[in-house]
Amino acid sequence: MDGRPQRRVADYLITSFGVRYLDTVTTAGMVRHLADETEQTSAILTNLDHSVRRHESRHIAVVAHYDCLGNPVTEKVQRQQVSLAVERVSSIYSGPEVVGLWVDGHGIISRVWST
Repeated sequence: MDGRPQRRVADYLITSFGVRYLDTVTTAGMVRHLADETEQTSAILTNLDHSVRRHESRHIAVVAHYDCLGNPVTEKVQRQQVSLAVERVSSIYSGPEVVGLWVDGHGIISRVWST
């Protein structure tokens, strides 16, 4: 949801995955909702399902970032949540590559996890 990292992440994913455009599913604290069952999880997974099944997305990125107001926990906890979220999404979809990304306070993107 936070616009600060979105352009850098989009550019990174378009380059890394060699795609022309991205489907984006966003909500505040996304990795928390994917790592643990919350009131938002079902809606997120429904939107992700549309992207994978109807748009035939071949890559999924789970992204967390520094200073997340929707998930105000430490970087360490967010990175753990990214790993759990990647595992969860990978268990649902066997086809697409699933990667977990962390965006630091300087906008530097690093891979946390990938399938």
